[in-house]
Amino acid sequence: MSNRELLRLLRLTLLGLALAAAGLLFSSWFGSVFNGLQYGAAVVLGMCAYLCVLLVVCTGLLLSRLGGGDKKSH
Repeated sequence: MSNRELLRLLRLTLLGLALAAAGLLFSSWFGSVFNGLQYGAAVVLGMCAYLCVLLVVCTGLLLSRLGGGDKKSH
């Protein structure tokens, strides 16, 4: 592996760890904001909401990288 590949791998690993930490913080925040629910249920709901947003963003990024969708010329 070249240095460029190792740096890219390190950068993506750090990005993944940062996203995981952000998910934990978001679900904890969600649990304290929605205090009408039990804390555990609110945290699970917050984690599901975070995963839904993350899935949509990652899908959009993948599709844009792959050239996504039909490109019709008029």
